[in-house]
Amino acid sequence: MSTTDVTFIDLTSEDLARVRDLTETVWFSVTPGKSLQDLDDEVDLRHARGAVRAGGPLPGEAEGAATPLMAFYSAFDMGLTAPGPAGELQRVPMDGLTFVSVHPDARRRGVLRAMMTDHLHRVHDRGECAVAGLHASESAIYGRFGYGCASVEAKLTLGRGTELKAPAALAAEADAVTTHVVTLDGEPALAVLHEAHLACAGTTLGTVTRPEALAQRWFAFTDHPKARGSKEPQRLLLARRDGQVSGYAVFRRESRWEAGSPAGEVSVAELGARDDATLLALARRLVDLDLTARTTFWSRPVDDPVAWWSGGPRGGGMQLFDALWIRLVDVPRALAERGYACGAPVDLVLEVTDEVCPWNSGRWRLQIDGDGRAEVSGTGAEPDVVTPVAALGAAYLSGRTLLSQVSTLGVTERAPGAVRALSRAMRADREPVPAIGF
Repeated sequence: MSTTDVTFIDLTSEDLARVRDLTETVWFSVTPGKSLQDLDDEVDLRHARGAVRAGGPLPGEAEGAATPLMAFYSAFDMGLTAPGPAGELQRVPMDGLTFVSVHPDARRRGVLRAMMTDHLHRVHDRGECAVAGLHASESAIYGRFGYGCASVEAKLTLGRGTELKAPAALAAEADAVTTHVVTLDGEPALAVLHEAHLACAGTTLGTVTRPEALAQRWFAFTDHPKARGSKEPQRLLLARRDGQVSGYAVFRRESRWEAGSPAGEVSVAELGARDDATLLALARRLVDLDLTARTTFWSRPVDDPVAWWSGGPRGGGMQLFDALWIRLVDVPRALAERGYACGAPVDLVLEVTDEVCPWNSGRWRLQIDGDGRAEVSGTGAEPDVVTPVAALGAAYLSGRTLLSQVSTLGVTERAPGAVRALSRAMRADREPVPAIGF
């Protein structure tokens, strides 16, 4: 089966039963008590697309039932905090691909390629985003469609009462930060969480922000009461400096007892802070909750201060995973939307190869001024650097240098020193944080 044999159509609320059947078959992860209304709240139907299986019912299927879907995807309208000019940060719009599902009977038939082509061409045609992002269920899949792994997630586990050793001045600042806990189950808590989420994104490279339209429903996706069972509902730890919200953590505890002693576990799904003093204040509380033995921090950057305050990555058993994969859908716009390091100006020609989005293929003149602002235009000049589009996505947040991808993704230098110059221009002062789950 070729990609031309697969046709994707817009889906509506009337298709939700078919969407549920397909996603439960593909992911074999069933949420007890999840209704079609819950699924409707979770899926952004404006971006929901599916491919219907050809032919009539197969043996074992009911006569007269709707023909099953063989593929499905959706997306969210999200924001991404990218490097800005002059060492600042700036948010750019990002299309967040999700729910990528291919029926087991349709594998190895070109359906996934057809799906990715349909999605990326639609993003380009809408013109709302120059960048697309996703989380990869398997790390070998999306590179062949032009995505590059742009951030790395660190998992850190600390024992109860771990001492966080910070410089004296920073520790004193953290002492002045106030924190309190609320249950994440109502409109006021979700509203202040979203406020904190956006505020922290403004100072944190790599942050992916939730769409405004889903802010009130987002955590219901992962905290369905029947699926939660005996676990507590998600809690929100808020931090304030000078009366203003400056950080937050979304966490959940699970009660455990060992040999008559409390051994509860704390799982921190999100941790955001506008400054290091707030981060320290939040981390102090999270590693010292009553009746617990350990705290696991998910989705931390590889240069996480929490890891170093606790003695280094080895002490927290740090584990690394690929996090956000980025794809440049509109190369000139995406390169112009982000900023670059200040200093020596850069003026070079990029030749980009892109099989899935052919409008990106070609030569682009990239001119970066001393303040880190860029202009990009088409050119017929000879290239200084030849690169697959995936390498630009991997380097977009500065977590992976372009120079390192000469040997991994096939970046080729035509003019001496060109790759190094662009690689340095694309770097930032801190590593990007991993994306929220979506």
